[in-house]
Amino acid sequence: MRAHGLIWCATFVVLDAAQAVLFGSFLQRMDSLLLGLLVFGMSSLACLAFVVWRSADEVRAALAAPRLLAQLNISTATGWLAYLGALQLIEPAVAFTIFSGIIPVTIVAARVWGDGAGARLHGWEARGLAILVLGLVVLAVSTLAGFSGFVRGGGVVALVGLSLAAFSGVAMSWMLLVSFKLNRIGVSPAGVFAARFPLYLLLAVAGYLVGLDNKGPVAADDMIVAVALGLVVLAFPIYAVQQAVALTSALTVGAATALIPVVVLALQMLEGRVAYSSATAMGLAIYTVGAVIAAAGRARTAASASAHAR
Repeated sequence: MRAHGLIWCATFVVLDAAQAVLFGSFLQRMDSLLLGLLVFGMSSLACLAFVVWRSADEVRAALAAPRLLAQLNISTATGWLAYLGALQLIEPAVAFTIFSGIIPVTIVAARVWGDGAGARLHGWEARGLAILVLGLVVLAVSTLAGFSGFVRGGGVVALVGLSLAAFSGVAMSWMLLVSFKLNRIGVSPAGVFAARFPLYLLLAVAGYLVGLDNKGPVAADDMIVAVALGLVVLAFPIYAVQQAVALTSALTVGAATALIPVVVLALQMLEGRVAYSSATAMGLAIYTVGAVIAAAGRARTAASASAHAR
């Protein structure tokens, strides 16, 4: 089961990296609210139909936890709106790294806060997270100073983009923790996916109708391509995350997510839309070293705890 969970982790790592680069180009010239509405509306309706057809018990289990459903919707809506906004303002590699790096840090903080002193970090996990945070700081400072590959404006725009990316990471961490709780009461990954988007879809409809992100008319062919790509690289990775959460732990998923930015930078360089930045590469290098050390430290701690339990 754990091996299957790691396969799902690898799936969303690759697709999420493609999403940050390829989908970002569409978001910068199309209405992100309309695009998100079409992609998430179609995919969540498909999942809902599948769950209703397969298991009424699963639907009842979800409806019996209204507080978890509310938290799931709030975290999803705020997290995705913030992330889609960040992708339009700052370099995709930076936006995704800030977003993904915040996730393991937030999950660890929640673990420590919830479990007390017994959950405090020790050894290489603590050192790795400290290096990871240093990488995030380097990326933020270089973006604010104008040394990154892309910022749509000056320092104020850079600050807004960084803030949105950080906020989206916190919100998605909350979503992962709530998803894990729903899985434990009998709601499958498909059910969690379907339950995540009602609030987001309502907000997207309202924002689209008032023209919050209107960028002018878009050719129907371009929109069809964007929606098809979104279903593959935006919606499916979220389902892969739900599968990974169900088969592993929230912290494992967070650690896997923290490794995606390296792939993002490579794809960004291949695409060529954003200029290469040495400052971004340096920040990512520091961040990646920290992420790998933290993940290895966590694995060692988990193995030690398992051996003790036996």
